[in-house]
Amino acid sequence: MLEKIRAYPMIVLLLPLVAAILLCERTGVLYPEEKAVYDSLLVHTFVLTSENKSTAKCERFEASTYGGKVYVYVLRDSVKSTLQDSVESALHAGDTIVAQTRIRRVDSIGDFDYHRYLLRQGIIGSAFVSRYQVKPYKEYREPLQKRLYGRLQNAGLEGDELATVGALTLGYKEDLDPELRHRFQSSGAAHVLAVSGLHTGIIYFLVMSLLTLGGRIKPRYENQAGRCVISIIIIAVMWCYAWLTGLTPSVVRAVIMVSIVEAGRMFYRQGLTLNSIAAAALLILLVRPLDLWSVGFQLSFTATIAIVLIAKWCEKRIPRTKMRGFSGRLYAWVIGTVIVSIAAQIGTLPLTMYYFGYASTYFLLTNLIVLPIATFLVPCGLVSIALGSSWAGVWFTKITSFFAWLMNHSVGWIESLPGSTIAAHVGEGMVMTYYVLVLILCLVIHKK
Repeated sequence: MLEKIRAYPMIVLLLPLVAAILLCERTGVLYPEEKAVYDSLLVHTFVLTSENKSTAKCERFEASTYGGKVYVYVLRDSVKSTLQDSVESALHAGDTIVAQTRIRRVDSIGDFDYHRYLLRQGIIGSAFVSRYQVKPYKEYREPLQKRLYGRLQNAGLEGDELATVGALTLGYKEDLDPELRHRFQSSGAAHVLAVSGLHTGIIYFLVMSLLTLGGRIKPRYENQAGRCVISIIIIAVMWCYAWLTGLTPSVVRAVIMVSIVEAGRMFYRQGLTLNSIAAAALLILLVRPLDLWSVGFQLSFTATIAIVLIAKWCEKRIPRTKMRGFSGRLYAWVIGTVIVSIAAQIGTLPLTMYYFGYASTYFLLTNLIVLPIATFLVPCGLVSIALGSSWAGVWFTKITSFFAWLMNHSVGWIESLPGSTIAAHVGEGMVMTYYVLVLILCLVIHKK
């Protein structure tokens, strides 16, 4: 037993941290003080900390004020005055708003405790603003994601193709049409839109291929300096990509695991996969403990753990083909994709039903069609961003647009198939029971 504990030190450290976070959440230690939520009409100063997200009648901003962060809803027909000589028409992150309004607690939606959900995101309440004064932020610059997204626009991408490429390469989802987003969700391809381990793996493969010229140049085993240079470059590029896409939990998890693997390679060590996953979760929760309740965090880690525990066990029991060449590689890819897809579905199914109330029935077909397209679309999108509006960029963007069109129509066709989704909703107790049973089953299988 002691040997097993020594083999998985990160898991041993992670479990008490999770228990401590759960205890602090129940006691309210992690949340801002409730007295910061006002119900009386007062003059508040809000400093906008995020770009706007449009709703039917408002522009929604995340803003900081006395006591914590709030959602500020600015009505489209608001009356605005300025605290400076000149002011832009649009509000941006960094602007300061002074308005007489109320900060209110957010009401529950049916059985869903929306107020507690927002507290877990660090939001203490909401405020509606119809008349305000604004002090613009003089040093405002568009976020890097939005500037790079503009390069795609300048290169000729538009419509749903532009929104899809922006989501896959940059994690920029502001222009995604609700209907298009619904198609990806119903077909079981929502994980493709969320920048995660899939996208990180594609970037890792591209960087490794460029540094080794497709595997033709590799430092000798005893050449530690060469191995260190390659690993440091890979780690730096991967963290730059994570920063570019907004440091979401799924990307951070994947990049931390890549960093651990590359650090081990520099010193001739091979880390345990479960240990690497636990290390990634430990680092994320130490910095942002409330991410424990992030949907992206939960889906990302449950899918990865299920792939490690289930997919690898299944792959060892699948008979190897005697086919050679392209047919053999195709067979191996199809079998691998099917196994990984089923394992990931086993890991994320209860969370999908708990949060979204449905289950996708054609997830295998979706992955077999969409994953190859995404493998080409992500690098094509990055090249289009790099080339911009140059003649080469405009020409290459046509290829990117074709792959985006193909992906959108593929998920649309799968979503149109009869019975593409099954309405199903489960409670927290059912989710916990499911994971306990799966964990027991995995322990029994691996023990044998």
